[in-house]
Amino acid sequence: MEAVSKLFRSGKRAKQSLGLPEYICRRFSLAEIKIATNDFDEHLVIGEGGSGEVYKGCIDDRTINVAIKRLYSKSSVGSDRFSNEVLLLCQLSHPNLVPLIGYCTVGSEMILVYELMVNGNLRDHLYGTDNLDPLPWKQRLQICVAVARGLHYLHAGVKHCIIHRNVKSSNILLDEKGEAKLTDFFLSKIGPPSLSNKALIRVESAVKGSVGYADPEYVKSGVMSDKSDIYSFGVVLLEILSGRKAFDHNLEEQRRNLVEWALKCTREGTINQIIDPEPNVPRLVKWR
Repeated sequence: MEAVSKLFRSGKRAKQSLGLPEYICRRFSLAEIKIATNDFDEHLVIGEGGSGEVYKGCIDDRTINVAIKRLYSKSSVGSDRFSNEVLLLCQLSHPNLVPLIGYCTVGSEMILVYELMVNGNLRDHLYGTDNLDPLPWKQRLQICVAVARGLHYLHAGVKHCIIHRNVKSSNILLDEKGEAKLTDFFLSKIGPPSLSNKALIRVESAVKGSVGYADPEYVKSGVMSDKSDIYSFGVVLLEILSGRKAFDHNLEEQRRNLVEWALKCTREGTINQIIDPEPNVPRLVKWR
């Protein structure tokens, strides 16, 4: 972890491509990646976002299933944020963080190889994407606890506090046992020592984050802390409880923002309205 901190703080770049030291993580050749994905076969695409496509692949003589994220050549991620993800994840180890196996950089290609999370992301389960069954209440609670543990590790379990900066339901993946793990560290920042009471970072560049999840104080001041992650996690908790999106353009204006709507329901004494009405989700929570 100290090695990562020094690289981030000093801005020094190693001689390797994108400033990534050879020892930091397993480096795949492009040939290995092409074999793993059948030359980027479109039938192996299991996910797609603004930064790139994710393929299901096999490595090491097809003995290990992996998720291979190939960034678009014109992606806004850039080499610095790519290096950010590699440098962080190769130094972190926690049951509730998606493990990074390695990376590949050749020319304009920027590729990340992760442990495969076979049950997709939390967002798709909550909103029934791809005909997925709604999550039972017990599993929702387990997911909440798992994500909280992952965040606590980032904020207090390492020498320097790590602020994720992009906690949201689509960045919470589920493994074969349904265990939740945080992913996507492109925007993450390393802060002061974890035991510091002043874990604040002023962001010089534009404020980053996703609509509906960004901490209003961070958006207003440009200063973030571990509390910025906690706010975003709170939004995820509301999503899990309500089965509704953090921000939904398809709803009337007063109901689009989940947090604002939940606060309105609280003021009006109608908080029970936010509980997910799915029939297989027992209403175990009683509001006073």
